[in-house]
Amino acid sequence: MKTSYNLKYKGLAKLVFVSCLAFSACKKDSFLNVQDLAQVDQTTAFSTKASADLVLNDIYSNLPDEYNSVFDAFDNWSDNSMTGFNWSITCNAARTKSTINSNSTFYYAWGAGNGTTISSSWLNWDQNYTAIRKCNVFITDLQASNLDDSYKNERLGEARMLRAFFYHIVWMLYGGGPIITAPDNRAIDGDSIFHKRASFDENFNFLESELTAAASLLPDNSGNNGGGRVTKGAALTLKGWIELFYASPLNNPTNDVSRWAAAAATNKQVMQLGYSLYPKYDELFLTTGNGNNEGIFYREYLGLKAGSNIAGYQGPSYVGTQWLSWGGSTPTQELVDDYAMANGKAITDAGSGYDAANPYANREPRFAQSVLFNGNTFNGTVYTSYVGSAFNAIDLSDAADNTNTGYAMKKAIDTTVNPWQSGASSQFYYYFRYAEVLLNYAEAQNEAVGPDQSVYDALDQIRTRAGIPTFTQVYPGATQDQMRQYIRRERRVELAFEGKRYYDLLRWKIAETNLNHVMHGMRIDPVSGGGYTYTRIETVPSGAPQWSFDATKNYLLPIPLSILSKNPELTQNPNYQ
Repeated sequence: MKTSYNLKYKGLAKLVFVSCLAFSACKKDSFLNVQDLAQVDQTTAFSTKASADLVLNDIYSNLPDEYNSVFDAFDNWSDNSMTGFNWSITCNAARTKSTINSNSTFYYAWGAGNGTTISSSWLNWDQNYTAIRKCNVFITDLQASNLDDSYKNERLGEARMLRAFFYHIVWMLYGGGPIITAPDNRAIDGDSIFHKRASFDENFNFLESELTAAASLLPDNSGNNGGGRVTKGAALTLKGWIELFYASPLNNPTNDVSRWAAAAATNKQVMQLGYSLYPKYDELFLTTGNGNNEGIFYREYLGLKAGSNIAGYQGPSYVGTQWLSWGGSTPTQELVDDYAMANGKAITDAGSGYDAANPYANREPRFAQSVLFNGNTFNGTVYTSYVGSAFNAIDLSDAADNTNTGYAMKKAIDTTVNPWQSGASSQFYYYFRYAEVLLNYAEAQNEAVGPDQSVYDALDQIRTRAGIPTFTQVYPGATQDQMRQYIRRERRVELAFEGKRYYDLLRWKIAETNLNHVMHGMRIDPVSGGGYTYTRIETVPSGAPQWSFDATKNYLLPIPLSILSKNPELTQNPNYQ
């Protein structure tokens, strides 16, 4: 029985689908004369490298499309940002996870929202296993092909890393699932296609083994010249990340130090592959920052062909993006409070100079580069969110499309792109970048041996790029416990709005503390004669649900009932019905 492949373009991830990439050895006229490849079997698909690449390209396209998320940004699951809409899909439902069960429509709102892909669709159990099966088919048929070993080995490394990426989502959010490494076929395999869930540790061991093998098959970073493909750096970075998750308090209750040491060692390997920080933090997330040596694993977009909806500017006073505007993702006061002062100190540190009556003065550069606050400038225009301002006044009633916190997104928003042109932006979305590797290393090394010089060196690179005094200057002689808190705060600020915070709340086992309360914003009232008064307020839009995280079950998501009903060997996560 032959396998058929649907190779119709769906918006390629990390490998932009253009003829020069898909058929690098072909001339344009020969590309135009290629027979229809929309449907091919394995004989055709693996007869040439170019056609095999098309099959792999389709797998890349299954990676998260976070810049086309339709008001459903993953950071809205965390305490970093919130949506101002009471109709928003999974991010509102995520606030009330303690009340959901395996039959909740919440989970299959993930498939689409009014015909459009939404951000958290990539969390869907079924979607990840669909991508895993594509990887299994590709690996099986590529191994059976007559293509040369050098090509096969490198593409096998890519496919195994991508398969591990899809598996790691299931592992982190659901506690793992069945480990399937060959394509099942009911007509041939019968009931053997119904696989039991592997244990959490078995899933981890599989991921670690797969990523080690993938890294051995892939080329080094070499200045990030992977041609848009997965390299050794991506495989090792994912490996270091899953090791960090495995070592963290949620999954390491006895604090086995060897787990932290393993994570530190893998991240150290990545640090030796030639990556470096891009000099301009704000530009890194714009099209002008594409192709830098900080990006390790990312999704590329081709503007107006397979572009993103992240960017744009609606007018002289009203900030708008198709992804994040109109209250769709508004930073919380909890996040704002973690941005340091210009002198590198936290606002709660003695001698920081923080002034509650003028809270945005003398803050570090990443704050103004990432968050729009009253008085900040966007595209040459002063952003205002004080009560009574014309366009962006804080709105808790969901009566308008304004912010519910007094803040708006600025990071990654490109003012040069028309927000009304769908798919207009070409900026990259980073799944992993080098700054995160430095943070991962610093955290793991601090837990393994304490805050040695290598921990300071890693963190100092990030602070230097940010334009503020280093950890060596601000926090010399820190204890292990102190450094742990410093690293967590630095990580939150550096990686804000990059989809990392929810995982961190889980693995540090602080989700029930940080999520079981109403988030806050800043009400700003103008004072007669000039100036403002600042009042920290609760920010719950009218009709929106309260936050609720049940520590007895919500550290794992429930497997949807529709999935359980298809596989009698699957078991539900604890305390879900």
